Amino acid sequence: MAPRITTCAATMLVLVLTACTTQPPEPAEPPPPPPEPTMDLWTAAFEGNIAELAANKHAGSDLDALSPNEIQATALTMAAVGGQAEAAQWLLDNGANVNGTNGDGSTALNATAFLGRAEVAKVLVDGGIDTSIRNWEGQSAADIARVDWGTTEYIAAMLQLPVDRESVESGRAKILEMIEGSSGASTGGGYEEIAYAILTGDAAAAKAALAAGADANSRDPNIGGTPLIFAALMGRAEIAKMLLAAGADINATDNNGTNALTVAELDWQTTQDILAMFQIPVTNPEAIKKGQAQIAKMIRGKM
Repeated sequence: MAPRITTCAATMLVLVLTACTTQPPEPAEPPPPPPEPTMDLWTAAFEGNIAELAANKHAGSDLDALSPNEIQATALTMAAVGGQAEAAQWLLDNGANVNGTNGDGSTALNATAFLGRAEVAKVLVDGGIDTSIRNWEGQSAADIARVDWGTTEYIAAMLQLPVDRESVESGRAKILEMIEGSSGASTGGGYEEIAYAILTGDAAAAKAALAAGADANSRDPNIGGTPLIFAALMGRAEIAKMLLAAGADINATDNNGTNALTVAELDWQTTQDILAMFQIPVTNPEAIKKGQAQIAKMIRGKM
């Protein structure tokens, strides 16, 4: 008669046999380290090379560092210049500052606005970029998006960047929509856009700003002046005419109680002093004087 195996003994036998027949798993191979970067961070961003961006990060590169050349741009800005939306998203996902500024105080959004890179602009706007940041010359991304084509072409050629007018202007329109939306007329905003057009004497930009909903009676946030007052100071008669047609209030005053007519009729020395105070260069005094006289006549004709 065969010997009986108890339940306890059977269990022990199974455990022993399992231990003898089961081999421990081979340890997993550690993932290979990322390769050393073969291009710098800014070139990788410009070309949209995600592998090289990752290699730079692994090598300890500061993703917000400025390029060591005259441009002094962040990697995010270089991605914008190159139209590399995926690279821009990678940079943000990996800790790059969406509001990081370049050597001239601008952000990557300014670069998208200049070149009409709407896809990259969307990445930046969705990433929470502050659209009100201005460069050292006082220009916001919206101001840049309204730069005239001649200036755009000149600067692009200087930077050796190929530009196509149709695609740039189409992209800029989309970017302005992202930045400002379609409610500009009801917000009482738009002073910065009109003021920049007045400063540069760009009547086309002023017309575009008004058409986009900028308020002819918007206010300078610092001194309370209106576009018409600033146009009177600069002698921009053509722009003043547009503002009046758009409903500019001839009686509106700045924080000092000065209206556009008073400014238009200032003597030349006082005009010069005010322009100097605001560090506005005077390149054509006669044009300013002539424009001021025309504006004074327009305003008096509406009284």
